[in-house]
Amino acid sequence: MRIRKVINNNVVSCVDSDGQELVVMGCGLGFGAKPGMTLDASAVEKIFRMDSPEQTRRLKDVFSQLPPEVLDLCTRIIDYAKTAIRRELNESIYLTLSDHILFALNLSSQGMSLPNPLLTEVRVFYPAEFAVGKYALERIQAEMGKSLGEGEAASIALHLVNAEYSGSMNATMHATQVLHPMVEILENWPELKLNRQHLFYDELIVHIKFMALQAFSQAEGEWVDAGRINGLVQDFPQEFACAKAITDYLSRQSDTAVPAQEQAYLALCIHRACIS
Repeated sequence: MRIRKVINNNVVSCVDSDGQELVVMGCGLGFGAKPGMTLDASAVEKIFRMDSPEQTRRLKDVFSQLPPEVLDLCTRIIDYAKTAIRRELNESIYLTLSDHILFALNLSSQGMSLPNPLLTEVRVFYPAEFAVGKYALERIQAEMGKSLGEGEAASIALHLVNAEYSGSMNATMHATQVLHPMVEILENWPELKLNRQHLFYDELIVHIKFMALQAFSQAEGEWVDAGRINGLVQDFPQEFACAKAITDYLSRQSDTAVPAQEQAYLALCIHRACIS
């Protein structure tokens, strides 16, 4: 790989053998480096391969503005998140989360903060991601001396959710807003006897979250393939009625038609979460 531009003493952009631009990080990697030089691979600690040239440009812009200690903290928070959540995160998280933390720190320096209206929803529906957000606030306090409000933990969590599903932040926020009403429909369905202590109940809530994110992302061809599940309607009439109420609500809120097979699969998930 050949160096294209030195961003700071620890970050450079380079071009690989296929001509794709990468952003590369390593302690002292950019010190004394010049465009055209061959990259010292032994000094490379992280390679960022973004989805588009625009994302690469934005990542370089953000990294050029971040003090080295903040950049190091952001990457360590993301590394911690990968281990804690145990899900793949889109590489864009390095761009979006670093940019957000820089923004939050700048606001804090001015004695300002922004509340997060989705704090309660994030705490309830994304507990693992919210825990990472709380961890991030602890590290920021310890290393930066900045005390950020709990709403920032929710904001960090939403960035992580967004990176898990590779969607837009707008879709993630809209999906989070509708989760509570969707679960209320489920919880208040009189003919169902849900077993909230069962693993299948947890799986049901996870599926509802995924379904909402999928609807607001409006991506085609990624819904569940329910196969012959539609043939079970007569066996689980209340589960199907509840699933229809949930998916109808989601369709109205997202302006996206939820396929029939998705409704059928949701009904089956509801049945599994009920007490026998």
